[in-house]
Amino acid sequence: MTLSTILLLPQLIIGSYTPKGNPGIEVFNWDAKTGIASKSYTLNSPAASYQAISGNYLFSVSEEGDGKASVSSFQLRNGKYEAINTELSRGDHPCFILYREKSQTVYTANYSGGSVSVFQTVSGRLKPLAQYIAYQGSSINKDRQISSHAHMVALSPDQNTLFVTDLGSDKIYAHRILESGLIEESRSEIALTPGNGPRHIRFSAKGDRAYLLNELSSDVDVFSVNGVELKKIQSIPADTSAVKVKGSADIHLSPNGKWLIASNRISSNQVVVFKIEADGKLTRVFHQNVAKIPRNFTFDPSGKFVLVASQEEDRVQVFSFNDANGSLTDLHQDIFVKSPVSLLIR
Repeated sequence: MTLSTILLLPQLIIGSYTPKGNPGIEVFNWDAKTGIASKSYTLNSPAASYQAISGNYLFSVSEEGDGKASVSSFQLRNGKYEAINTELSRGDHPCFILYREKSQTVYTANYSGGSVSVFQTVSGRLKPLAQYIAYQGSSINKDRQISSHAHMVALSPDQNTLFVTDLGSDKIYAHRILESGLIEESRSEIALTPGNGPRHIRFSAKGDRAYLLNELSSDVDVFSVNGVELKKIQSIPADTSAVKVKGSADIHLSPNGKWLIASNRISSNQVVVFKIEADGKLTRVFHQNVAKIPRNFTFDPSGKFVLVASQEEDRVQVFSFNDANGSLTDLHQDIFVKSPVSLLIR
């Protein structure tokens, strides 16, 4: 493979926790034909548990506590990302980051802080924290829900509303986004089944359905979407084991919108495939055992591969995906990274 060929390959960006001395962000060249990744370079970013991409800009959280939590920005120059700047997020343990193109704003969900942080940017450079909103709430699980835990920020299909999943209060908050990219502090609240622990939410391409993965119950809730109104039309288990303590982690739709996959990481280590029916409801069709603690996974842009990050076994597994029946096949082309927890392909 020539140097010019390598430079044309897509890049796989893997974010990780860093207690083992690893750099935090590791970038690989991704061969979309073979599903083979080759190491390219690294970026020092502590506890880099989630990233977002916009054009040539990369944004990453550092999921730290004790006032050290932060957001960093990078710019792609000559095929490599270079650091621009870092700003403190105020909310401890940011675990999700989102970029809104229209207003060039960055949003983080801060788990321990039970809060959302908003940053404005100029040419990828983060301005100091522009807005911070903390939530107050709790629910019935006394081990995990004694206070608010914002877990994800997501844009509505029209990009004008910020949805925030709060694992601690069993609620989803919907904030209207202002022209500046800041959000209205007043919000709509969607109450969920007590004890479910909402974690990640995804919207269909048409914007008429939303799929919510609940961490504590391991159920996937399906909603019809009408503006900021979410009406539940189905709830289906992602983890059917009899173990009491569960812990689902991530959820994604396939690029063609035909399939949905969720990961389970506590009572079972597996990814579960659902077929999305014509009415948007789900039918469970396949499950694949994977390496321990599959926190995050992703489809590659073609939909031909699924990559699964094993936080505990220090590797990312690469599976081929059968679009005809939803099955997965391990290609045994593992990518070795310490404590991987976030995957992006650009």
